[in-house]
Amino acid sequence: MRLNKKQILSLAILSCFVLTSVNTAEAFSLKKNKNNTNNTQVVTLTKTNKKQKTGEMEQPPYTNEVHSVFSLNDCIENAIKYNPGIWASIYEEEAYKTKIGQAWANYFPSISAGIDISRSGNKYIGGGPYGGAMSQYTTMGYIPSVSADMLIFDFGKTKASADRAKRMYESKVENTKENINTIIYNIKIAYYNILFAQAQVHVYEDTVADYQLQLDQAWGFYRYGTKPKLDVVTAEYNLGKAKLNLVKAKNVLEVARVQLSQIMGIPEYTNYELSDQLTLNLFDINEEDAIKTAFEVRPELISAKKAEEAAKMNLRAARRDFAPDLGIYGNYYNGIGNEYNLQSGQIGAGLTYSGLNILRIKKQVDQARAEYKKAKAEYEDTKHEVYFNVKSDYLELETDREAIIIAKLALDQAKEQYRQVTGRYKAGVGDAIELKDGENTYLNARLDFYNAMLDYNSSAASLEKEIGLPLKLKPEKVLDITKEDL
Repeated sequence: MRLNKKQILSLAILSCFVLTSVNTAEAFSLKKNKNNTNNTQVVTLTKTNKKQKTGEMEQPPYTNEVHSVFSLNDCIENAIKYNPGIWASIYEEEAYKTKIGQAWANYFPSISAGIDISRSGNKYIGGGPYGGAMSQYTTMGYIPSVSADMLIFDFGKTKASADRAKRMYESKVENTKENINTIIYNIKIAYYNILFAQAQVHVYEDTVADYQLQLDQAWGFYRYGTKPKLDVVTAEYNLGKAKLNLVKAKNVLEVARVQLSQIMGIPEYTNYELSDQLTLNLFDINEEDAIKTAFEVRPELISAKKAEEAAKMNLRAARRDFAPDLGIYGNYYNGIGNEYNLQSGQIGAGLTYSGLNILRIKKQVDQARAEYKKAKAEYEDTKHEVYFNVKSDYLELETDREAIIIAKLALDQAKEQYRQVTGRYKAGVGDAIELKDGENTYLNARLDFYNAMLDYNSSAASLEKEIGLPLKLKPEKVLDITKEDL
């Protein structure tokens, strides 16, 4: 089909009309998103390669042929890069972001175009006293057409829908932060569990070595007749049980390592070790500041607030469904053919109601009002839960700090007792039962102390999760622990 000058001019005007509306819609969307800032801690992905620059999840580079040493920060960075749960939240966030533009798209023109092709004709065959006659007439033609409708103003219905979409998007952003916050907590717990499991393996290795030495001593005493064979049997039993405990401890360590790998998003990678040990740092935080900070920056609480605001915007949009729409429209026809050489065009504006059902709108408003009240109640419930959890975790942290001091005193006493009973047995004045009791007491005291350190660090990680920010460290330590103390 060839277009004449008038058709080309008409299509050019329509194109300008479309492009103008596109820019208007984008401007609305950008303006609404420009002020999307808050005072919360923003967690961002470090985009270093091509896939990350385009917002795509990348495959981790680790293989078991390469040995690595991970710090706690390394494990957290790996989780943020490779954990699929985080990326699922990011993609959901991006999906909700598009709904803002979809809402503003109401101001984008609706375009229709088509072409009607027809063929018409007639044939006449007649006869008379002087012979027959025949005539034939056929017409081919086609009518291309293009039309557009564009909303100019709908009394705030589109704006309310866009505001709701914006709040829902912001809520999903906070959900992503909360997901990262939770995964960081899980990383810390798994990391500390490995450190505890390593310490437990070290304790049982020392215990196996001690019981092996005691077995050798018992055999020596028995050969010289200074000790009964019961001491040898007891030492063999103690050594066998210690070896069994060591095997179990190593299995716990491997399970803990697999768990950490899974949270990091590299479940098949296990050829690594950790660079840290369980620490005993003090944290510079008090209960009042912890609760205040949590109310300001906790992503879960901010997400609930955004969800409440979105429900409020939805109620506003439902109420405005009673309003009409103000729009403009235009169309153009240009027929080509024997009987279709016609041109026509139309442009106009008007107020319209589309499928107005007062009862349905009334019930939709009631539903939106109930959902808003529900979202508001859920925000208050989340706020109460955050308050309780922060307060509970803070008290737990203080309790665990005191427990470490008590566990250290018990460890010192058990160590001194074990030193004395070992000396008595070597001198030939102690028996195997006394030695076993001293060994078990010292073993349990060491494990209790490591467990107290695990509880303290786990409570600190839980408090950080509930607050939504890492805790500040004090320069001093809870206790000055050396390897000889254990």
